[in-house]
Amino acid sequence: MLRALRAKLTYANVVSTLALVVAGSTGGAYAASKLDGGDIRKRTLTGAHLRSNTIGGRVVKEKSLKPVPRARNAARLEGHPAEFFRVRCPEGMVPISDVCFETQARPPAPYGSATVVCEGTDNKVHPGRRLPTHAELMTAIGDFDIALAPGGELTSDVWATSSTPGDPLNVLYIIDGAGGAAVTTDTAAGAKAFRCVADPLN
Repeated sequence: MLRALRAKLTYANVVSTLALVVAGSTGGAYAASKLDGGDIRKRTLTGAHLRSNTIGGRVVKEKSLKPVPRARNAARLEGHPAEFFRVRCPEGMVPISDVCFETQARPPAPYGSATVVCEGTDNKVHPGRRLPTHAELMTAIGDFDIALAPGGELTSDVWATSSTPGDPLNVLYIIDGAGGAAVTTDTAAGAKAFRCVADPLN
């Protein structure tokens, strides 16, 4: 039996058998080392073919990524994009301490007339304007080159002069850049310069 097997062994048989054994044991590794992107058809690899954490940010083009379908509304509020809620002031006004201020003081007027003027400004397209509070006007003086008008400026802070209905109101007005205040009355004689403010718009 052994003699018969030896008789059939030739150089060619031995070499071919060894070639098959080597190819079977190393062929996979050899082939894998020679694979590149050109050997892989598009959309043939899935996440199951890749080891975890093998693809990093340098490989992935972030601009090519799209939002997860359920997260598309994450950048919107009530259906509006973030730009819709950007705070801005009406033309000719500047934002100071979350209030929009007119940069120029208006001519002197009694308190009641000043409030009507402010409320009527822009009210056809916006809610209208109002007089600033003492705190608002005090913090605005000096910002954006806002200078207090000579003789001081009216605020919206008022109180009754007496318990008699119809008597003029006492009106607080600022007299200096430090917020110092004095009192005037809602009469022609008590007219003071004023400027209107408005809440920021979206």
